[in-house]
This record gives sequence, C-alpha cells and structure tokens, in this order.
Amino acid sequence: MGLSLRHWIRHIGIGGRLFLAFALISSITFVASGLTTNTYVQLRDELLLLQHQDIPGLDAAARLNDKSRLIVSTAPLLVSSESNASRLRAMDELNSAIEEMDNLMRNLPDYNRYFVELITQIHNSLTLLNQNVEQREQVHNQLIQTLLQVFPRIEQLINEFEQRPAADALPIISRLYYFYGMAEKIRNDASFNDLDYTFLHLEHLGSELEASAKTLGISATTHADLDDLINIGSRKGELFILKNLELDLLYQQSFYLQNSQNHIQQLAAQINQYTNQTNTSIGTSLNNAIKSINISIRSVLLLSLISLIVAGAVSWFYVQRNVLQRIQELQQNMRAIANSKLDTQIRIIGDDEVSNMARDLRHFQKTAIQVEQTNLKLAAEVEERIAAEAQLKATQNELVQAGKLAALGQLSVGITHEINQPLTAIASHLHILERRLDKDEPEKAREALSKISRLIDKTAAITRHLKTFARVAKTELSPVSVNAVIQDTIDLMSNRLREHPCQFEYTPISSTVTVLAEPIRLEQVLVNLLSNALDALTHSVQEPSEQKVRVIVHDCETQVEIRVEDTGRGIEPDKLELIFDPFYTQKEVGQGLGLGLSISYNIIQDFGGRIRVHSTLGKGSCFTLILNKAEQ
Repeated sequence: MGLSLRHWIRHIGIGGRLFLAFALISSITFVASGLTTNTYVQLRDELLLLQHQDIPGLDAAARLNDKSRLIVSTAPLLVSSESNASRLRAMDELNSAIEEMDNLMRNLPDYNRYFVELITQIHNSLTLLNQNVEQREQVHNQLIQTLLQVFPRIEQLINEFEQRPAADALPIISRLYYFYGMAEKIRNDASFNDLDYTFLHLEHLGSELEASAKTLGISATTHADLDDLINIGSRKGELFILKNLELDLLYQQSFYLQNSQNHIQQLAAQINQYTNQTNTSIGTSLNNAIKSINISIRSVLLLSLISLIVAGAVSWFYVQRNVLQRIQELQQNMRAIANSKLDTQIRIIGDDEVSNMARDLRHFQKTAIQVEQTNLKLAAEVEERIAAEAQLKATQNELVQAGKLAALGQLSVGITHEINQPLTAIASHLHILERRLDKDEPEKAREALSKISRLIDKTAAITRHLKTFARVAKTELSPVSVNAVIQDTIDLMSNRLREHPCQFEYTPISSTVTVLAEPIRLEQVLVNLLSNALDALTHSVQEPSEQKVRVIVHDCETQVEIRVEDTGRGIEPDKLELIFDPFYTQKEVGQGLGLGLSISYNIIQDFGGRIRVHSTLGKGSCFTLILNKAEQ
C-alpha cells in the first residue's frame, strides 16, 4: 500500500503534489473562512437588531425628550404671553410637538395604551389651559372696563362736593380719592385674601361716604350716583364678581399647568425607563458580538498558524530542494540559449513538469539553431531588398528630374527667345554707347549703360530661374507662397503664352497664403498642367480668340485649392482613370512620354495633398491641386 501510494504521488507530478498541498491549505482556509463567516453572520444579526430596533428606539426616545422639554418650556407661554397672537403661536407649537411625540411613540417597539393615555392627558390639559387663559383674558378686560368707569363717577361726585364749603366737602372728597385708590388696587390683587381685604376697606369707605352724605344733605341725583359707586365697591358689585372669577381662573391655570407638567414628567420617566432598557439591550448585543469576534479571532489565528506551518514545510522540503533547483538550472540554460549560446548542454532529470520543460527547451534549442540559419538567409535577402529599394528611389528621383528637364526642353524655344531679346538689345545699346563716347556725351552714355545693366539683370534672372528649376529639388517640406510659385511658373512659360492666341486669366491672391510644399517641385507640377492645357487647346473646336486657360486659387480654412482650367477638347470618361498612369498619353508620338501627370501625382502625394480632375468632352478639363495650409 505504501509503495503504491508513493508511486501514485510520483506519477501525478509537481502539479498534483502542489495541488494536494494547496488543497490541504485551502481546507484549513475554508474552515477559517467558515468560522469567520459565522462570526460575521452573528455580528450582522446583532447590527441589524441595533439598526432596526435599538438605534431607532434610542433616536425616538431622544427626540421625545426634546419634545417634552419643548412642551415644558412652551406651556408657560400660554399664561405669560402678552398678546393673543403670541399665545396662539405657542399653542400651535405645543400641538405640533404633541403630534410629533405621538408619531414617534408609534415607532417604539413597546408602544402601548399607557403612552396613548399620557399623550391624550397632556393634550387635554394644555387645551383646557389655553381655554382658561382665553376666558381669563376676557374677564380681565371686562374688569378693566369696569374700573375705567369708576373714576368718571368719582370725578363727577368730587366736582359736585367742591361746590360746597371746603370744611364740609374736604373729608368726603378725600374719602372718594381713597376709594378710587382702593378700586385701582383690585386689578393687582393676586389672592382671595388680598381681594377680601380690599373690599372690606371699600365697604367701610362706602359706609363712611354714605354717613357723610347724609350730614351734608345732598340732592337725590347726587345721592343716587353715590349709591351706585358704593354698590360697585361692595361684594355684591360687578368689580368683586369679575375679580373673584379672574382669581378663580388663575388658580385653575396653575392647576392645568401643573397637571400637564406632571403628565410630561410621567412620560419622561417612561421614556427614560425605555432608554435604559434599550441601552442594556445594546450593551448585551455588543458584548455578544465582541465575544463572538474574540472566539473567531483565536480560531482563525490557530488555523492560520497551522496553514503557515504546512505551507512552509511544502515550500522548503519540496519546492525549494526539489523543484526550484532544477528550475534555476533550466533558467540558466534558457539564458544561455537566449544569449545565442545554442550549443549549451541541457540535462533531463526525473519525470515531471520540470523534466518536460527541459525536453521542450532541448526541442526549442534545435528549432533555434534552424531559425538562426534561416535568419542569416533572410538578412542577406533583406540587404538585397534594401539595395533594390534605394536603387528604385534613385531611379524615381532621376525620373522626376528627367520629367523636369523634358518640360524645359519643350520650353527651350521660348526660353531662347527670352534670352535673345535682351542680348540683341544689349548689342544695340553697346553700339549707341560707342557713338556717345566718340561724341563726348557722357550723360547719354551713362543712360545707355543703365539700360545695358537692366537688360543684363533680366537675362541673369532668367538664367537663375532656369538653374533653380533644373536642379534636383529638396525633399523637405516648408511654407511656400502660392502666389510666388504661380508667378514664377507664368514667367517661365511667358513666351509660350504670348505665342498662343488663347486668353490667359490669373488674378494673384494675398501673398500671405502659404502651403506646405517644396517650391521647385510645385512649380514643376504647375508647368506640366499649364503645358497640357495649352496642348489641349490645339485640338479645340472653338475659335482661337475664344479659347481660355485660367488659373484659379481658392483659400479654404485649412487647405488651398489651385485649379488649372482649359477650354480644350476634354478627356473621354473611360480615359480619366488612366491619365495618371506612367507612360499613358493622348499626344502624338514624339510629343510626350506620358510621365508628366504621373510625376505630378506622386509629387502632390509627397506633399500630403491630392490632385483631382474633372473633364467634359468637347468643353475642356479642370485639374485641381488640394494642398495643406502651412502654419503661420
């Protein structure tokens, strides 16, 4: 059994052995993960309980405490408010607070009938208190109105008694003033004892006033007014009844206010009890969670330690001593082969993945030797191709130069005429100069010399232009003035344009418009297009005076279009796709090689531009150069 197990382990290779080791470590990790997951589940349940029950309860209790404090602080305002509007605002705040308290209590888990009764009693007490305050204000206002009627009566009686002798009237007038003062004291009496004391004095003063009035012998009207005043100041009068009712309502206010505060205190006690229970529940939940976490931490640490021991044993006793050494040797062999040491000796030990890699590396070594031999052959072929491409490029440049020289050959008659004209004029002016010198006319001689100098400069300019046009153009692109290149082209072909009876039109544009090109090659393209346009006019069906060649320039946003139009015979539609092919021409034999348009097409392509053609048979053709604008 032991031998078969050892053979099986050797047969499964490195991957199988490492899989068994990692399976053992993974099993330990799985158990640790299970313990951790169980702890997290318990912790989640406790946190959910806190989230959905305890914390909302605490929040509701805290807000209930705030509302109860608001009611305690706002309820006295019903009594102490100076205006009816402020009292109504206080009552609205109290009703809103009570409604919010009722809503908060409905969210409590232990919401019961007792809470409902407390809220109802608080609301009823505050409502009765508000009604009592309203009634007391009405009674107080009636009392004030009654008191305001007392002084006019007393003032009228004083005026009547002042008409009598001072010795007789002074005692009764002083008693009337005293009576008024005691009547004013009524509004400030704060208890029933004070009220009884005040009315005892008022009744005693009434008796004295009545006795004094009898001794004076007053009129019936005055006596009736005095009786009304004494009646007002008696316990049967309206003042006593109103003030007694006001004090009774004031005591009721104190009762209602105290009663509502007692109910609020009972509610606060219940809320405090519920808060303590919730805190206890939260503490229990947290303790259970901490205990579960501690157990999970110890278990996970123990399993992690076991996992590390297993991993260390596998790493040292198997991976390091058996696998890595052979892999390092194999890596050294790979580096040697990578450094072109293809004759490196490769050892194959054992029968596992590393030995298979060694076999693959030996196979790769053989393949690399074959590839090295193939690369040597390919390198030779690449060198031959590079040389062929360089020769092709040189041939292409020679072809462009040949096209340019061919264009110069076609213009040679006109160019010769352009040079002969100033030379003939120079010879004439030299003869005139000789005669002027013989006649000793230096001023006229200088004038002849000046004309000779200008003719020499003109001839030099023509030859410089020809030299520039004929030399090999550069390959670098640079900003080129469109107007200057077109003008140079026209100057170069000026004699041919003069000899042809057609109408030539060109309106120069702004000198600031530049394109990205090479001036010599761009001029070569324009020379070719103008030459083709003039050649096309020879076969036109129009009268020579009606034939036209036009050069039009359009300045677009990012590009510039140069159009060369003619009214020649045009190009057949089936030939339009062939005109840019090398050696294709519609001219007669000996008048062209068919390379002009092909070279022009390649030049414009090198500039990053495009060349388009539009032609109508019998009406003429239009060649359009589209070039990129140069950055200013």
